[in-house]
Amino acid sequence: MKALLVGVGGFGSSWYRRIRSQHGDVTLAVADSDESKRSQIEGDGIPFYTSLTEAIEQERPDVLLNVTPRQAHKAINDIAFGYKLPVFSEKPIAANYEDAKAMVERAAAEGVPYMIAENYRRFPFVRKLKRLLDEGSIGAVLTIDGEFYRDTDNRPMQDKLDVLEELVVHHFDLVRYLTGREVGKVFATYRHQLHIVMDMQAAITATFTCSTRSKGKQTDWAGNWRIEGTEGCLELIDNVVYLTKGGETTRFDDFSDIDSPSAFAEFLQSLEENREAETSARDYLKNQALAHYTRESIRQSQMVDTSSSWGYGPMIVRNYLEAEFGEPGVSHHGKGLTYGKRLFSKEDFDTPIQFMGYSELPPGTSIGYHGHREDEEVYIILEGTGVMTVNGEERQVKAGDIVLNKPWWKHGLENNGDRPLRAIIFEVMKKS
Repeated sequence: MKALLVGVGGFGSSWYRRIRSQHGDVTLAVADSDESKRSQIEGDGIPFYTSLTEAIEQERPDVLLNVTPRQAHKAINDIAFGYKLPVFSEKPIAANYEDAKAMVERAAAEGVPYMIAENYRRFPFVRKLKRLLDEGSIGAVLTIDGEFYRDTDNRPMQDKLDVLEELVVHHFDLVRYLTGREVGKVFATYRHQLHIVMDMQAAITATFTCSTRSKGKQTDWAGNWRIEGTEGCLELIDNVVYLTKGGETTRFDDFSDIDSPSAFAEFLQSLEENREAETSARDYLKNQALAHYTRESIRQSQMVDTSSSWGYGPMIVRNYLEAEFGEPGVSHHGKGLTYGKRLFSKEDFDTPIQFMGYSELPPGTSIGYHGHREDEEVYIILEGTGVMTVNGEERQVKAGDIVLNKPWWKHGLENNGDRPLRAIIFEVMKKS
């Protein structure tokens, strides 16, 4: 594996040392526009280039690490994508949300693996917290509250709100990672401290307080967290996890049982396994979106809806009248030939819906009397009339009727009218 590290100033110098010390199986080359870096890098026996395209052409790397300032990310990634090079990049994705979206969309369209170095969720104590949540140790999550207090104002920022993309974006990721839910609305204020309130899926409320000018006790970079659930409470305080349940508190400070590979190790493993990386740019974009919408909330002094950034793709609309019929056939040994259109299949849904289809029964035809197993089926009568039989009971149905067939029930439908009977039918698998 050969990696091209772009940028060896600031974070780049840390990544340079990290790759060399922790990834002995990775052959490294470096590109940086600062010629003064050459003697140091070449002195280590590492090829050095001031031209990115020359470095790619000469070294033919397998992956590119983009550790330049965020203002340069887009130009460098565009070159890498042009060579179909998988990119591992420091956060944030780009200088602004619009450029970030454009890069993620390009990588997806061209099938180029693209991951962001989101490392807070990789801390072993954070992953222990996540495991306890996933195990249901406190029941359903109700609230999650985080706080971050550091004195970091020596870090140069053009705008005080840059702290959102440079720092708080990590904590947005923790809120999403720990709860497994997305943020639907955000309201924020920023005077001496940054205060953020987030309305999340599943009726979870999240808050985050951040000060980068604190003179009191400092939190670690991941911050401190308190998560209240229906059956208990989890806290992360100074990198120690506490579970309070049934009036008793259990302390967790040994994380030797937690698998927490580095972000770069996860990137390499995802490439080897041909899967999307855990903090892919596609997923990370939701964090940068929250930074973007938090800015908007502060500027507008009002709550902002963030749901358009969830990344679930465009609206899906299918017209059952315009869809093409399949070949007519006998349905469940019924009478005559019926017609059907499969509108949605199991693969289209994220829930246990098995299919949704449109059926048309000419006069005198039927869907034969039959049964299912661990699934429910719903018939929505759109036009016409017929006889619906459920568990031996017959009933005349008409447009507007909705018939529910529960697991293991038997049912059938016959058109006893003089015009076509049209219906929408969908099936839901019983939850295991």
